[in-house]
Amino acid sequence: MARGFSQEEKQKIKENLSIECEKSWVSNGYRKTSIDQLCNKAGISKGAFYLFFDSKEDLFADVMGQVQDRMITRMNEAVAKSPNKQGFIEGFKLLYQEYDQGNWIRILSSDDFQSLLNRLPEDRLIIHSSAYTMRNLSETIEKSNLIYKEPLPKITGILSALLAMSAQKEAIAYDDEAVLDFFLDQIIDGLFE
Repeated sequence: MARGFSQEEKQKIKENLSIECEKSWVSNGYRKTSIDQLCNKAGISKGAFYLFFDSKEDLFADVMGQVQDRMITRMNEAVAKSPNKQGFIEGFKLLYQEYDQGNWIRILSSDDFQSLLNRLPEDRLIIHSSAYTMRNLSETIEKSNLIYKEPLPKITGILSALLAMSAQKEAIAYDDEAVLDFFLDQIIDGLFE
C-alpha cells in the first residue's frame, strides 16, 4: 500500500508540479509537455499525479490562472504604491516584463495554446479569455485614479497592442525597453488626463 502525503507534502508537490509545468510550457509548449516528465521533475509517480489534478489540461489551466494572477498582482502592487499615471506606467512595465519573460504573447497566440483551449471545459475557459484579461486591466486603470480621454475598450486595446510588442521585439531596430518607455510616456498622456 502506498503511503499518503501530508497536507504540507501535498501543497509542496502541487507547487512543484505547477512550477515545472510553467517552465516546460514556456520552453516546450503544451503538446510536448508530458505528465511523465512533470512527475519525474516533481519526484512523484504518474499515478500520484491524479491525486492533484484530473488531467494535464487541468494542471495547465491552473498554471495559466497562476500566471495571470501573478501578472495582475505585480501591476496592482505598483499602482497601489502610486495610484497615478507614473504608478500605472510602472505597473504596466512589470506586466510587460512578465509577458516578455514567459514569451506569453507567442504562447497565447499559438496553435499549441488553441489545442489546450479546445480540451478545456467551458468553466475553465472563462479565465483564459482576452475579455478576462482586459477586465483585469480595466480594474487596474480604475485603481490608478486616471481620467479617460478615450473610451475604455479603445484604451485596453491600445495597451494590449503594446503588450503584443513583446512577441516582436527582435523586429524592433532599437532597445525594446527604451521603445516601450517612449510609447508609454506618449500614449499614457494621450489616453489619460
